[in-house]
Amino acid sequence: MLDWAGLVLKAIYYYGHLIGLSNFEFDWRTGRVFTAARSTLFAIVANAIIVILLGFLLTRPINFSLIFGNSNRLHELVIITMTSLRLTAGLSTVLNRWRQRSQMKDLVKRILRLFLARPQVKRMSRWGLLIKFLPITVTDILQVAITLDAIGRGDSTFFLGMGLQLWVSGILNLAISQHFLVMLFVRAQYQLLNIELRKVIDESTELSYHAPRKAAFMTRCCNLADRLEDVAKLQSQLQTIVTQLGEVFGIQGIMVYGGYYISSVAASYMTYSIVKNGPENLGMTYRSTVLVFTWCIFYYWDAILNLFIMLYVQDDHKEMIHLLEKRTLFASGLDVRLEESFESLQLQLIRNPLKIEVLKIFSINRDSTSAMFGSLITHSIFLIQYDIQFF
Repeated sequence: MLDWAGLVLKAIYYYGHLIGLSNFEFDWRTGRVFTAARSTLFAIVANAIIVILLGFLLTRPINFSLIFGNSNRLHELVIITMTSLRLTAGLSTVLNRWRQRSQMKDLVKRILRLFLARPQVKRMSRWGLLIKFLPITVTDILQVAITLDAIGRGDSTFFLGMGLQLWVSGILNLAISQHFLVMLFVRAQYQLLNIELRKVIDESTELSYHAPRKAAFMTRCCNLADRLEDVAKLQSQLQTIVTQLGEVFGIQGIMVYGGYYISSVAASYMTYSIVKNGPENLGMTYRSTVLVFTWCIFYYWDAILNLFIMLYVQDDHKEMIHLLEKRTLFASGLDVRLEESFESLQLQLIRNPLKIEVLKIFSINRDSTSAMFGSLITHSIFLIQYDIQFF
């Protein structure tokens, strides 16, 4: 049977090397993570080309009339802000991969170690992988189509800038996808842990009310305690991965979330402007307008997936806490070691709550997400009102 999930993961792995994001290698079968002259040199060359192209563009005069058409100053400011922020996010991602190369390698080692211990997580995650792969692929294809559609409406500097933006956007999109894949892996592991914990609790409940002979009772209690300690150990490892992931992707995270926020406000405003003034006044054809709106649909689909995978991991963590509350239903008389194992796991979850933070500036949870959406609506309305009043 075709292992398409494995093929997608391999495609993502090699694509990361192709565009210059990945600067080390690893072996899926053995879990070995290593630096190689080939991957290091290729990443250096690719990153150097990006820097050279950016430097060249900064020294060239730009014909803004080709880009903005008859748009007003507010339109120009919005588009320049969106483009600059996305380029900055992509470049900071590349630089951060070199700065935190050793931390990234250590993170990959931890992930591969758990992946090899429980290979069924790939099967559990295959649909999540497909749902993620679809929008990110369509987004990149549409961005290429938008660039090709602009042929004949720009000079060489314009197309060089579009090409650089396409390249850097590919790097940023892949880095975001890597973060998503790690969280998808963590969620699958949490689901396996909750299944195992539920079994241990059910067996412990039955054992507390229907205790067998003493020797068999002690054997089963010890077995359940061992399984519970394995759950606690694996949960601790998963939480370490989430914490380390936040540290490695911290700078990228603040740039990406800032980009999502500003681009959402800008997209609302630009939609209003297109409806009000028509696409021609913004230097757009009807075909390019359709391409851009289609791109936005898949772009924000991808953004929602990135957000919700983190919320789902927190939900699975909360489910583990709720499962442990069922130990109050146990009858008295269970083995002391088993009782202590339950207490130890419960204290572990209380003392070390799972938090997904961005550079310790703000947390990602359902409350902050609701507040963010409310703020998006407010600032979008404010920008549209500003346009109505002054333009």
